Amino acid sequence: MVAKYQASGLTQREFARQHDVKLGTFHQWIYRPRSPQRTAKRRQAAFQEVSLTQVALLNSWAAELQLPRGVALRLNCHASAEWIGALVQKLSQIC
Repeated sequence: MVAKYQASGLTQREFARQHDVKLGTFHQWIYRPRSPQRTAKRRQAAFQEVSLTQVALLNSWAAELQLPRGVALRLNCHASAEWIGALVQKLSQIC
């Protein structure tokens, strides 16, 4: 329901009224902290394979990318600009 609201372009009040939901209840759905069980379930499925033609060895890292949901991607100095560009492009399609 929250995802439908976010895609709707409506205000919270308008969306709640149209879907016959009390505004206070709807606010709880939007703003309540996630339970640890729900967060753990989402993290279990958070990995997705990204295949690229070149693989860099990650013995030491020279750069770090912070991705959504707290994911950190570390790159070493051997990663070429072209490879990093391809990686970022691939990640933008799945993140």
